[in-house]
Amino acid sequence: MKKNRKLIEQAKNLSSSDLYHIIQSSNNPLSNKYQIEFYHAIHLSNEYKKQIVDLFENNMKDFYEQSNDGYNSIDKRNELFSNQSRYLIILVENVIIAFVHFRFDMDYGNRVLYLYELQINMKYQGQGLGKWIIEQLKLICQKTQMMKIVLTVHKINQKAIDFYMKKCLFQLDFTNPNDEDVDYFILSFTV
Repeated sequence: MKKNRKLIEQAKNLSSSDLYHIIQSSNNPLSNKYQIEFYHAIHLSNEYKKQIVDLFENNMKDFYEQSNDGYNSIDKRNELFSNQSRYLIILVENVIIAFVHFRFDMDYGNRVLYLYELQINMKYQGQGLGKWIIEQLKLICQKTQMMKIVLTVHKINQKAIDFYMKKCLFQLDFTNPNDEDVDYFILSFTV
């Protein structure tokens, strides 16, 4: 357990520059038309925070409103901008067109990269950005010695379920609740 905590702390202490260098070693670079940046949530500008919330709400607010828990904008902002939150952001001309919000954490005894949000502007969906982002997260997991990527997805979001399970090879995690009243799945990819 001590080793797990140490590895989690090491991952949490990586700078944005360290994370950027990890993905630079990828054999799958992103097109030069995109700008890639990493941030701790506490270092995001107010403008970037606004763009993140806008993109999230455009893509997800309806799903949350239909869920058992509903949508609480204050709770969501607190989650998005927690001091533990990390971001990989893709921009075109200083406008965020995609982002992934993640954290390094322990989950049921496993070292995990927990993927909270992966959001892509609708105009840029279907162009491989989501798959590229997931590949970068897998690379970050390998380099930081995380055991898997874990995420939660609404059961009514079939497009996201298909993306994660068919294109990115995620599976139902052993922590996925068997309760039919639960309106989400917990998926994971073991690195």
